[in-house]
Amino acid sequence: MFDRTVRCLSAAGAAIMRRLSKRTQLIASFATGAVVSGVLLTFAMNSPAVSVTPPGKPARAAAAEPFIAVAQSRLDLLRNQAASGDEFSNWALSNALLDKFDLTGDSDDLYEAMVWVDRRSDMYGNQELAARVIDRYCGHRVVRWHWFCILGE
Repeated sequence: MFDRTVRCLSAAGAAIMRRLSKRTQLIASFATGAVVSGVLLTFAMNSPAVSVTPPGKPARAAAAEPFIAVAQSRLDLLRNQAASGDEFSNWALSNALLDKFDLTGDSDDLYEAMVWVDRRSDMYGNQELAARVIDRYCGHRVVRWHWFCILGE
């Protein structure tokens, strides 16, 4: 019975499509696609949200939690001062973030440190930061293509 219904509907659809102009066929195809997309989006919006859990922290990051909580206010202070143009705060913040990366292994800290190093790359104190980056971090995926590491090859 299902096959007979499908054959009947497809024959009727083909007969209707032969009578319509190309322009009308194009408009009908577009409208059908829009309706189907709208139905799918409606179902997606009404479906329950799926929780995605991030990967767990490394063991050494869990041991460093107390240090991070205490140092966070110091980092925020250094960020504010470095953003206002204080070169010493920029240097201290970059070093603190690199130290924090050494302790926790969180690549966000390394990335932020490289952003602050790049903001004042002409500064005298950044020569030792550049040497530290070249010596320790050029193999890391965050810094692999940084110009310090490319020039250091």
